[in-house]
Amino acid sequence: MNERALQSNGSLVSRLPQLMMALILLQPVLDILSFWQDQAGADNTLTLALRFGMLLVVALAGFCLSGRKRIYVALALVLLGFGLCHAAAVIQVDLQTLPGEREATGFWMLLSDFANYVRVAQIPVFTLCFITFLKRSGEKGFAAIERSFLLVLLIVAAVEVVSVLTGTNPYTYPNKSLGILGWFYFANSQSAILSMIVPVAIMAAIRKGTSRWIQPLCICVLGFAVLYCFGTRLSFAAIGATGVGLAFTLFVTNRKQKGAIAMLLVCTAVCVGTVFQSPMYENQSRVAENAVRKQAYIDTLVAGDEAWARDYGLTGEALERQRLVGAYHFYLGGLVEKYGISRVIDLYDGTTDVSELANVRTAKRSYCELMLEDSPLLSRLFGLELGDMRYRTWNYDVENDFYGIYVLCGLVGLGLLSAFFLYFFLLIVKALLRNAKKYYTSEAGAWGVALVMAMLHAFATAGILRRPNASFYLSVVLAVIYYLVKLRRYKETKTQAGKFPAGTYRKDASQ
Repeated sequence: MNERALQSNGSLVSRLPQLMMALILLQPVLDILSFWQDQAGADNTLTLALRFGMLLVVALAGFCLSGRKRIYVALALVLLGFGLCHAAAVIQVDLQTLPGEREATGFWMLLSDFANYVRVAQIPVFTLCFITFLKRSGEKGFAAIERSFLLVLLIVAAVEVVSVLTGTNPYTYPNKSLGILGWFYFANSQSAILSMIVPVAIMAAIRKGTSRWIQPLCICVLGFAVLYCFGTRLSFAAIGATGVGLAFTLFVTNRKQKGAIAMLLVCTAVCVGTVFQSPMYENQSRVAENAVRKQAYIDTLVAGDEAWARDYGLTGEALERQRLVGAYHFYLGGLVEKYGISRVIDLYDGTTDVSELANVRTAKRSYCELMLEDSPLLSRLFGLELGDMRYRTWNYDVENDFYGIYVLCGLVGLGLLSAFFLYFFLLIVKALLRNAKKYYTSEAGAWGVALVMAMLHAFATAGILRRPNASFYLSVVLAVIYYLVKLRRYKETKTQAGKFPAGTYRKDASQ
């Protein structure tokens, strides 16, 4: 029986590069399926079920192939233990809340909350599994991941072109008809995905296309074009991070790549030089114009309420509060209805500035702040239910992944996830301090840019840590960084400084 198991594992190990490639290439397919389901008016139950099934299969494969199964058991116990504590916190709030006070409740909201937890929990699970896969497959597995990121970029670009030609592009900003999104379900998640795959794909093309400059040039232009046409500020930031970051990496690690360095800097300069023609700039211009109109309307509402209050003889604090009632009801209706006008005015310090009063992100965060103030200690430690972010027709799910984790998983959940990410950043810092010449390779630079852009999206949007498509790529990025620092073996050829440059051979698969 043991011999059969070993043969089965050996067969699986030999196919790990193909398995990892298939898993990565499946991601854009699932995203496209989700998009067309949404267009057809269906929910995302099918794609969620497929992703959940994929998670179970990958977790089982990782566990079977791992030589350190205790780590998998420990992770499972942590996730299960935290899940039970979170469930206890949710049930406590449900029992204390009257049915009429909370409309987003019931079995389906509990199921939605469970799905939300799985989305977060899959990050360490996929990361651990891909680390195991890379341990067993070595350089072949790493090369397969690089090729997969390059192929995903080609798939995304092809889908975007077809969507534009067929008139089915939903736009990154649909209310303004700006940006090329393609047949992908959620703009912020797609922005995060592009920001991770583009630097890796471009560097892979540069490293493997030195004798044929056409291929790296085409991939470089394609990657920058996809980011440029997408139209978000973060995708534009990814242009700078990719161009400057990869050029600097090549300058440090391989100065012979002068053509590639020039190509990256020229592409970056072209994008920056045409910023005023970009969809990103057009969107920001319209946002600014809209803000001027909203500010004028706020001033009108405040002036009208102030005149009414003075006619009725109100003075002092009563006057100051009454003059804000109309504007606050109009722009912060959900908060005012649930928490009262006085409490909301105090939270906003009585501002009439459009950048705060009409800011949807600020309103969502403010709602969650007030909700946490009213929550019991157990909820603040282990999180609230996803349905608590909905109030009547308003959705107050915050547009910041880390703050969203704090609200939905509590201080304990945020601490656990932050510690998980901190471990990988410490790995990088420790490796660079120990031997920068050895570990700071062209590949490492590209994956580092991908990680930085992923974290930037997590801080600025809600498009990665609780989105199973984008978080999958993040898990792969983390696993590759672990591989480059902890698992990869480097050729022991001393330089003049006594250090070791970045050549590699595959580590023994018995690990």
